[in-house]
Amino acid sequence: MSVFGTYEMSWRRAGLLKISMTAFGLAVGATWPEAFRGWAPWLWLTFALTAACLLAVFRPRIMRRRRKQRA
Repeated sequence: MSVFGTYEMSWRRAGLLKISMTAFGLAVGATWPEAFRGWAPWLWLTFALTAACLLAVFRPRIMRRRRKQRA
């Protein structure tokens, strides 16, 4: 059994997941700001690196889709 198997999600469920994770992050940030103060630079670095990786992966796909739509 593969823990990291393929899983398809509808856009509605993906949207709900994003809203849920955003709300959780805001709640934790509002409730425990002192607990994460020392970790803030590392958290921002993690965010920046993962965002750059996702951008590198998804941008070519988005650009290809836009080219197909224009043609």
